[in-house]
Amino acid sequence: MSIKTVGYFFLLGLLTGSGLLAQDKPTAPLFEVTATKYLLGTQVDIIAVGESVQSAKQACYFAFREMERIERMLSSHREDSEIGRINQQAGLQPVPVSPETFAILQRALNYSRRFQGLFDISIGTVLHLWGFNEDRDIRLPPPDSLRQRLALVNYRYIRLNPRDTTVTLLKPGMRIDLGGIAKGYAIDRAAATMRRHGIRRFLINAGGDIYAAGRKANGQRWRIGIKHPRELNSLLATFELSDYAVATSGDYERYAILNGRRYHHILDPRTGYPASGYRSVTVLAQTAEAADVWATYLFILGRAGYKKAHPLPVTALFVDQRGRVEYDPVWREKYRLQLVQ
Repeated sequence: MSIKTVGYFFLLGLLTGSGLLAQDKPTAPLFEVTATKYLLGTQVDIIAVGESVQSAKQACYFAFREMERIERMLSSHREDSEIGRINQQAGLQPVPVSPETFAILQRALNYSRRFQGLFDISIGTVLHLWGFNEDRDIRLPPPDSLRQRLALVNYRYIRLNPRDTTVTLLKPGMRIDLGGIAKGYAIDRAAATMRRHGIRRFLINAGGDIYAAGRKANGQRWRIGIKHPRELNSLLATFELSDYAVATSGDYERYAILNGRRYHHILDPRTGYPASGYRSVTVLAQTAEAADVWATYLFILGRAGYKKAHPLPVTALFVDQRGRVEYDPVWREKYRLQLVQ
């Protein structure tokens, strides 16, 4: 049965109780509700499993509402968002923001310091120059313009005042872009909303950034697919996940072929040009926010830097420009990774 309600699409299925984990002790049939909505620049799918169809639908509805709220607050494309207001006042004056926005900016800057600037939310001014995240064609920026914009990319030029939760961009022309962290945060908030409404088994998929909670109705972990970075209708690999998050950064997500070369949106803050060397990097982490940030960082850093920096709180799978796949043994040992031939 397919149900359409206030912009959300629901698909309902009845699942048997066989094969459930003993500790779950089901006393009623389980229903699976799938809901879909376009948010955060991508299609977001939620699968909820529970004994009550109405409760599952309600949880999905409020999870989408939460993600919409975060998009309104953190989008760099909206002039009325908190990030939009900060960008409008770059080089002019401090901008008061909510404690929630202040906190995510604090975490973003902490990541920047930890990653020595390879993750930098002030990259927004260069993204805008290229045309990424804008409603216009992607274009090669003039070298002089790129140099001028690149001089504005420095997380140290972002001032946070905890006394009044104000944010100041010190240089005119600076732009914050939270594309490398906001989607993960929105997924985590949606997951918290699902749990708050009594749903413990669910999967949230926002364009390949995923949080999987609990297990499916048959007691198995959720089976996740990694998209092939060149054959986009095919899978590169599959693995299993439960109560964990995964995110992928890839050169196939937003890109253009210019003069026979692929230019994508994951820019190296050191050069202003797309990071080279990898087609995709997939990261497993405890939260979707962490997976989102680390995937961006490791795509720029590369596997050599990743191996040097061990031990790390995440594990990653790399696909280089030749299509070779490299990953930690834990992917097979713990997550049952299977490469698709």
